Amino acid sequence: MKIKAVSVPLITVDPFFSVWSPADKLTDAHTCHWTGRINAMIGMVKVDGKNFRFLGRNVPQTHSAYVHEPEALPQTDLDITPTASIYTFENDLLKLTVTFRTPLLMNDLVLMSRPVSYMEYKAELKGDYDFSLYFDVDTQICGDWEADKITFGKTENSLWVGKSEQKPLHCSGDDCRIDWGYFHLADKCAFVSDRRGRYNFLKGLDIAKFEDFSRNDYTQCAHRTLAVIKKELKGVITLAYDDVKSIQYFGEDLDPYYKKQYASFDEMLAAAIADYEDVKEKCEIFDLALTEKMLSVGKDYAAIGCLAYRQAIAAHKLVDTPDGIAFLSKENFSNGCIGTLDVTYPSIPLFLLFNPELVKGMLRPLARFARSDAWEYDFAPHDVGQYPLCNGQVYGLKDGKQRLEKQMPVEECANFILCVAAICVAENSLDFANEYADLMKKWADYLTEYGYDPENQLCTDDFAGHLAHNCNLSVKAIVALGAYSRLSGDKAYFEKAKEMADRWMNDAKSETSTRLVFDNEDGWSMKYNMVWDRIFGLGLFSKEIYENEIKEYTAQMNKYGVPLDSRSTYTKLDWMAWTTVLTDDRKYRDEVYASIRRMIEETPDRVPITDWYFTDTSRQRGFQNRSVLGGFFINLMV
Repeated sequence: MKIKAVSVPLITVDPFFSVWSPADKLTDAHTCHWTGRINAMIGMVKVDGKNFRFLGRNVPQTHSAYVHEPEALPQTDLDITPTASIYTFENDLLKLTVTFRTPLLMNDLVLMSRPVSYMEYKAELKGDYDFSLYFDVDTQICGDWEADKITFGKTENSLWVGKSEQKPLHCSGDDCRIDWGYFHLADKCAFVSDRRGRYNFLKGLDIAKFEDFSRNDYTQCAHRTLAVIKKELKGVITLAYDDVKSIQYFGEDLDPYYKKQYASFDEMLAAAIADYEDVKEKCEIFDLALTEKMLSVGKDYAAIGCLAYRQAIAAHKLVDTPDGIAFLSKENFSNGCIGTLDVTYPSIPLFLLFNPELVKGMLRPLARFARSDAWEYDFAPHDVGQYPLCNGQVYGLKDGKQRLEKQMPVEECANFILCVAAICVAENSLDFANEYADLMKKWADYLTEYGYDPENQLCTDDFAGHLAHNCNLSVKAIVALGAYSRLSGDKAYFEKAKEMADRWMNDAKSETSTRLVFDNEDGWSMKYNMVWDRIFGLGLFSKEIYENEIKEYTAQMNKYGVPLDSRSTYTKLDWMAWTTVLTDDRKYRDEVYASIRRMIEETPDRVPITDWYFTDTSRQRGFQNRSVLGGFFINLMV
């Protein structure tokens, strides 16, 4: 699909192994990690003795030998599919197609968890010319170090680089990158060089002599790279990252999930190199099928979905735990928490569609923590740590104690119940609900007592601060109780939910739609939590309520979307998408997705898709590259 993305995914494996191009053209900027830190990749070709650059920029001065940055090969096209970003370049000498592909296919968890991404190229020469392609990756990709020692090595299939001193899982945070493990560049022609290798390539000099493993340690300031030269007109370069240990799970350092099938990283990498053509075919079949489904919703919807797909999945890490698989999200640029329940909640539509087991993997760690002695409350926890350390909730933690005022009691109880209900509907089975019957009962009872008119507390939109008498949060509690009744078979909970809904429709009513808070009619908000009443067919809220809500949102819509509520012009992309399922009005749905596409194409903020931005200016308010983009796919559920 054609979409003018302000940041294009190139490598999208997990929150650490992630490289993007924040430019309209692949040659206009350094490639970077989703956080914005440069993870430089350079791509050049030599045709008929002339040099051109197709990837990245800045070939710097090295060893007192300066070479001007080669001319950019004109980019003529960019096609983004769910699993690939496909660039086309062309001039009077050649046409070059470069495809960055990450096979995030959720029906094959081993394949999806392999920390591998591919760069495929194809050159079509327009004459009898000589041809060579140069590609390198800077050692910045291995971490945040300044002058730490780094080590190079060689395997049968690859060259690798990493810090000399390895401390897997030694730290956590939000604006941070991995500084342990080993990056691998897999190709038979690979070599190690400093950046003088770029100079030699451009000058037509021998480069292989810079391959040197006799000196084991270098410093980052030496500007080392892993690079590859290709003479063939087409080929595939495999990029991979061995993180050694992926997640710390309640004190235990866990291997990456792919090791359930492969005995070692090297065995996995050999398989990934060998089966590329098969993987490519699977990806292309999947991309076509998903794109066709999204086109049935609309062209703007399909274009956005192709861009959002890899982001939503790669904001997670998949591991096998004593409790079953865990699929753990990172709250990218919101606080770095791992496995956050109110981040899971908006993300689940994508994963329900393709593998509900992944949604179970989001909930298992939270349930384990909630059953532990470390959690003292009768309501559900918010998170299970800070990525990549899954050891217990950190949100609101101070001096080893969870501060009550920093909790989200109604929010998280309802989130867990609704996520479990969605799994059970997707699988047509109550098995998963039965595993957590104790927690579900306790949290449903909490909602029965406290859910209708929430006290001054946080909800998932915690960036807006505490809010008492939150009408949208009340909706979540009501719908969760209705869903719990279906799960438990206890009709009393549905009767309670219906009683609360009837009362809500009177108490929350305003002149035009419904209120932001019960005790003030001067305000409105998106009632995105109502979506599950419709999807589950609960029938708790009237048709009139839905119709008036959509009229309000239509009246409030700005150029780049509908504000979250009356307090600000900013919105949340995922919640706005959910409102399109509250109605059969295609015009409203099309206007929403047209506005989101405008934001993605026109915002001056060169970041992976943000879910929190201003609807009047398209400027990012915060957050980027988050898993909540999974919620965008909710239209495919109905």
